[in-house]
Amino acid sequence: MRLSPPALPAPVRLQRAQRILNRGALAFTALAASLLSACQGAAVGEESTLRGEAGAGVTQAGGKRDAAEGRVAIFLTSHGDVNEPEEIEPYIRSAFLKNVGVPLPKTLRELLEDPAYWLSKDLVEGQYEAIGPTYYHENALRQVEALERALAARGVKASVYLGYNFMPEFIEDTARRMREDGVTEIVVFNKGAQYSLATLGESITELEVALEEMPDWDVKVTAVRQFSSDPRFAQLLADVLRRDAERFFPDVPPADVCVLMASHGLPMRLINMGDPAVDQMRATVEDVRALLPEYPLYHGFLNDDFFPGAEWVAPKASVVAQELRALSCPAVLMDSRLSFTTHHRATLYDLDVEVREIVEEPDFLADGVTPHPLWTPSKAVLAPQWDDEPEFALLLADLAAEALRGEGDLIKVR
Repeated sequence: MRLSPPALPAPVRLQRAQRILNRGALAFTALAASLLSACQGAAVGEESTLRGEAGAGVTQAGGKRDAAEGRVAIFLTSHGDVNEPEEIEPYIRSAFLKNVGVPLPKTLRELLEDPAYWLSKDLVEGQYEAIGPTYYHENALRQVEALERALAARGVKASVYLGYNFMPEFIEDTARRMREDGVTEIVVFNKGAQYSLATLGESITELEVALEEMPDWDVKVTAVRQFSSDPRFAQLLADVLRRDAERFFPDVPPADVCVLMASHGLPMRLINMGDPAVDQMRATVEDVRALLPEYPLYHGFLNDDFFPGAEWVAPKASVVAQELRALSCPAVLMDSRLSFTTHHRATLYDLDVEVREIVEEPDFLADGVTPHPLWTPSKAVLAPQWDDEPEFALLLADLAAEALRGEGDLIKVR
């Protein structure tokens, strides 16, 4: 379950966030539009010069004792996320400099880092004000511990490390620590089931840069490209969705529980470059739909689409939410385990604030106060994330063991 204090009601959170978002939207729109116009066809995925050390209060995953026993590392990577207000600025700056979804070359990113931060600051702060602490890193560490237990249960001697693209501990710093710990083989996972240029592709690029700086490190590196098409993943996802629907809506017939599977969105520019993640997500949705015929299942994307002029994949989760509202679904289970493994700003804001507001807000009469007599109340619940789910940890352990044997959908990095 998500670790957090009680939240404000969704309408109040959304209104507070919207007031803040509106302050910077016009200025940010003008800058973004001019950048997109000037940079058509700009290269993506260029190396950033940004470096960082593990910050104060950041607990590191993995250690010398485990590495010395097995000299094998399972490396979980992701963008990371913000938990404290003082982390917002370095996160925004890091994401602007490194995110392959931003269609600007490296030199222009560095030149525009300051204005990009100041013009997006209110947008991002508004979302974090609405959702409160994400506890992303704490929950990621719980996942690390669960995976270490699962690996031990499967007889795999390995330690688990955690590294982020946009937050300390950065991927390149974790790589240096693995070298110091004597690791000789690494299996890399993205903290999500699909392969995207913007997720695992970005992590591999950063790891390759780190490896180039340590040419004397004799280490074998393999990445698990994706496990979205693995039948075990679809079956597990269907099992937990059924479990959660029965748990949160025990008195609602399955046919009246609308399941909204939300996943990471991508700009169409990346998809047109051959990024396969969206196709993988959609295929898994169909697999899960076949395994859950008793539940009406819907799929939408969580898009960071505040860049004007950039076309994103459709449908957006909030658009699907309007459909669920029109259908008067009495119960809506909002789930993001298709492409996330720990709750993140995208799931906690786009789903738990925006989608919830759309689904649960009453239809009012003309006075704007009295609920319409034909309005049917709906209840939306945000499902837990994978976090330290034992069965998911066992799946990752099995995939890691298979990768160590050279089995699975793999990328040979080094």
